[in-house]
Amino acid sequence: MAAERLLQAHLLLEKHRCDWILVTDVVDADYISGFSSSRVLLLVGRKTNHLYTDFRYREAAERHCRKNKEWQFTLIRDNDFACLGPELKRGGTVAFQADVMTVDEHKRLCRAFPKTRFIPVKGEISDLALAKNPGEIRFMKRAAGIGDEAFVRFRACLRPGMTEREAAGRLEAFCAELGSEKPSFDTIVLFGERSSLPHGHPGPRKLKDKDFVLADFGCTVSGFCSDMTRTVVFGAASKRQRELYGIVKDAHDAALESVRSGIAARAVDEVARSIIAKAGYGDSFGHGLGHGVGRRVHEQPRFSPLSKEVLLPGSVVTIEPGIYLPGFGGIRIEDMTVVQQKGSRLLTLAPSALIEL
Repeated sequence: MAAERLLQAHLLLEKHRCDWILVTDVVDADYISGFSSSRVLLLVGRKTNHLYTDFRYREAAERHCRKNKEWQFTLIRDNDFACLGPELKRGGTVAFQADVMTVDEHKRLCRAFPKTRFIPVKGEISDLALAKNPGEIRFMKRAAGIGDEAFVRFRACLRPGMTEREAAGRLEAFCAELGSEKPSFDTIVLFGERSSLPHGHPGPRKLKDKDFVLADFGCTVSGFCSDMTRTVVFGAASKRQRELYGIVKDAHDAALESVRSGIAARAVDEVARSIIAKAGYGDSFGHGLGHGVGRRVHEQPRFSPLSKEVLLPGSVVTIEPGIYLPGFGGIRIEDMTVVQQKGSRLLTLAPSALIEL
């Protein structure tokens, strides 16, 4: 897949009539080259493609470039862009990631190569990785499966008096024991009325009978992420808890059913949003319906009323409607699914019906 994305990057050269594409985002560099490190630059050209990293990754980079002849390795020896000199000192036109590079970095780049014309490109380089290949999807399916299993153990470990922080720690430990390399983001576990905080941080709040328990967490396998949210009730659910959960579940299921290649992301968002609004809780669903997932836990496309993207086959996305009522609590149900020509294929398989513990 990296070779295919490199080919697509070469097409961007033609589209923007430039001599080089400079990739400065380490995740995008990984997607395009297949080489992963915490510091890497790519310079994609019409005839040659260059991979730059520092001493820490020298041996791995040299091995990677010997195996992948389309890449030439150069060592980064300082903290500036001097390593690009042999290719850029003669001038030319370079497309750069304007949505990634800082203003200061851009100034330094222009000072280093005054004969070179730098043109901003936003999003198009990152978009090369919208569709995931079967191997990448397998990694995410495994990460999601670890999450499914961990959530079963998590539900069983909950006890009255346990704090949110303790519960979040236990959930992360279960994920690690089952094979997750690391959390794909900071684990969220919230109890009772605090579950109304869409992205709240676990605190000292202790678990009580009839509390909502909202758990939003993710795992990683071979660098690829999962993301899921489940909301359960610790004890017997009240009538209002059941009612609210049912509304979110209906929105979740309808939106998930609408996912397919070619549909506008905002149309999927509207499916869920209209159900929640019709039930009278439109103002209580204030975030987007979901997002893409890959090596980053948040990638394109984004589901929102303002989204302009159209879903592509092979994209992995989340569907996560919610209702949040301050002082009472909140419900979110989040699943990760693969966009297909007809419909989608769920990667998270944990039950999404209301669970009472």
